[in-house]
Amino acid sequence: MFKKAFVALAVLTAVTGCKSTGPNVCSASTRVELPVSDHVVKGTASTKVIIFEPDLKVDTTTAKNITASFHQSLTKQIDKTGSKIVDRSLAKKLKSELQIAEASGKYSSEGVPVADFAIFTDIGVANFSREFKAAHEAYDPIKDKRVRVAASCNFKATIEASTRAVSLPDMLTLDQIQFEGDSDFSFDTSNSRCPISKDQMSSMIAEAAKYAVTRNDDLKNLLAPRAGVVEMRQCDAGTMVRIDMGSRHGVEPEWEVDFITHEKVTNYAGEIEIETSGYGEGEVINNAEHGIKPNHSWVIIDNDMAGKVKRGDTVKVKFEDACNDMSIFASLCHKTSETMSKTFSF
Repeated sequence: MFKKAFVALAVLTAVTGCKSTGPNVCSASTRVELPVSDHVVKGTASTKVIIFEPDLKVDTTTAKNITASFHQSLTKQIDKTGSKIVDRSLAKKLKSELQIAEASGKYSSEGVPVADFAIFTDIGVANFSREFKAAHEAYDPIKDKRVRVAASCNFKATIEASTRAVSLPDMLTLDQIQFEGDSDFSFDTSNSRCPISKDQMSSMIAEAAKYAVTRNDDLKNLLAPRAGVVEMRQCDAGTMVRIDMGSRHGVEPEWEVDFITHEKVTNYAGEIEIETSGYGEGEVINNAEHGIKPNHSWVIIDNDMAGKVKRGDTVKVKFEDACNDMSIFASLCHKTSETMSKTFSF
């Protein structure tokens, strides 16, 4: 329900330029007593992350622009999760230490006292290509006739990278995420050599690096903050729950969240285990005055979820950018070309 409502709101905003405001928070008198979860999990809103400069096995000005652009985009993505990013100068000092620790399997917890996760990135492909298309005739379905198409040069930059998210201090790889991005440019010309400056070439590849990160939500969701359910209220505005995470942790209006409960069970060996299960979703109230405070915020849910909510349940943020590869709006965010010839190295 919430995803459909969000899409409808996005379309309305794009067409009218208006942004609706969410409901008021129910008053304290409408508080509903909640059972307590079997296992209360601590929130992760203050996660600390080290982002290492991406590796690209060439040392040119263009290569430095690519790695800088990719690093900047990763930083912006992770910043959206509310995570705290470790100082870049400290990250440089720790990179070789962590690489050695990962290779040897031996790690000294004294080395990294300030981080929960480390992000390593290898850029495997970074290419620039161009193609000249001679003047020709083509059918124009709007005019319903063949028209003359001017000669043109078409340029494309592509980039592929692999990012590993590693937990600290145990050095376990949580996920390996593949990023792919491209950037296109064309202009009419009869010059079949398709001249372009090194700065323009470098800029296009850097732009491709940015698109590679911004069109993939996997890393954001891996590091997505978690909070705990504190209370629930019900009134004419709907059913809403308070979570122990707010603006200090990066919470924004209309964030979508998943609800997860934890239950103690006895396994086949007679041991107590904690099982988790999701039971619904909600959306952070878009109410700047009351919906989000520094240390808490309110999430509106479907009324039929009310009987499932427990105090101490986990609420996990779910990121889905309008420009990612899975979104129906992705094609509107960035247009890609079909084919290119003549690949040039930098």
